[in-house]
Amino acid sequence: MKHIYTFFAMLFGLISVAADAQSFDNGIFVLNEGGAGSNNASVSYIPNSGSLQNNIFASANPSAGSLGDTAQSLTFYGNYAYIVLNISNTIKIVDRMTFELVATVSTGLNNPRYMAFVDGKGFITNWGSGANANDDYLAVLDLETNIVENTIPLAEGAERIAAINNQLYILHQGGYGFGNSVSIVNPQTETLTTSIAVGDVPNSYVVDNGFLYVLCGGKPSWSGTQTSGGLYKIDLSDNEVEESLTWNGMNPANLQSSGNGSIFFTNDANVYKGEISSLGLNAPAIIALGEQGVYGIYGLNFIDGKLYVADAGNYVSPGTAFVYDANGTAVTNYVVGVIPNGFYKAEPNLSVPNPTRKLALFAYPNPTSDKFFVNSEEVVPVSLFDLTGRKVLEQNASNQLGIDVTSLQSGQYLAQIATQKGVVTTKILVK
Repeated sequence: MKHIYTFFAMLFGLISVAADAQSFDNGIFVLNEGGAGSNNASVSYIPNSGSLQNNIFASANPSAGSLGDTAQSLTFYGNYAYIVLNISNTIKIVDRMTFELVATVSTGLNNPRYMAFVDGKGFITNWGSGANANDDYLAVLDLETNIVENTIPLAEGAERIAAINNQLYILHQGGYGFGNSVSIVNPQTETLTTSIAVGDVPNSYVVDNGFLYVLCGGKPSWSGTQTSGGLYKIDLSDNEVEESLTWNGMNPANLQSSGNGSIFFTNDANVYKGEISSLGLNAPAIIALGEQGVYGIYGLNFIDGKLYVADAGNYVSPGTAFVYDANGTAVTNYVVGVIPNGFYKAEPNLSVPNPTRKLALFAYPNPTSDKFFVNSEEVVPVSLFDLTGRKVLEQNASNQLGIDVTSLQSGQYLAQIATQKGVVTTKILVK
């Protein structure tokens, strides 16, 4: 039986309580990967006005524990943000505005990497085991139940994924090896339809004017068989490579588009700016950071006219987020979490179906002074915890069977409601 642990962050209806939740809707999120095996992944927030805030997941969820081990990617769908944690083999789902934990997907994933969405389903690339080159797959997540309902076998090293024209395009960077293809999956039939041959190690992409541009990094020098990177232009009308250009002597990464004809990418410690029409031919370096590690600049994003550059430093201490304008002029910088790897625009909520509505149990009345009920016709077990994590009460409840809380001190508690589909945790205020 598949298990899913679901946590609902709910308002209490009291202004004093509702005011506790901060809104992250006007700035930039920084995803900090954290050290592998260190369980110190985090998210930083750079507001458009105000001061940097580090580790906002911990601040928004003081009793939820750490975010997890090795945050690989962050993706948005409607009102929710999905944080893929690679070594933890989990996805943390949070409210995109408050960053309060909504749900945790902890089964059906094996070395998950990146995520895309089509028609109410999430598709997650998985590397599988490093000892097996044939166990990579695409996990299909039902966003209503948050259960992985299917897996689609893929070639080794499935990495970044894009939902374009109701098709899924998957870059095979190579995982524990070195890939050189782009797979196309039909999300309606959940089948692999074709594969496109590109250069070695496709690592990033942009979509522009009906074309998919895939940046291939080439095999690095430490592989023993170094190859040069380059850019491939794929016509989305027929999925054929229309044009390609090899960038001799370069191993580029982190392709970004300005949206008006310019592209940006990194190579070692430099950021380059070129023209998409010429496939980045002879693009000059516009930013030069200090000496970088073996992976070069760890992340690059172009958001609202600014370049955000991730410097992982020594991969142990907090890294640095540098901000530049589109011409490479320095604007500012921030000390963020350990190994920053990507930047994402924080925007207001969008209205889509609740991904946990089939587990939408709640306790009422809330707040309460004597007893509360659960909106379930069936009797379900309920455990009540104080904010230190100590269990203070354990009883059954339903919409007819209430739980007496008159013996408890006034304050905030967490009610854990168990069902066959998972566990819901909701806040309760005892007056």
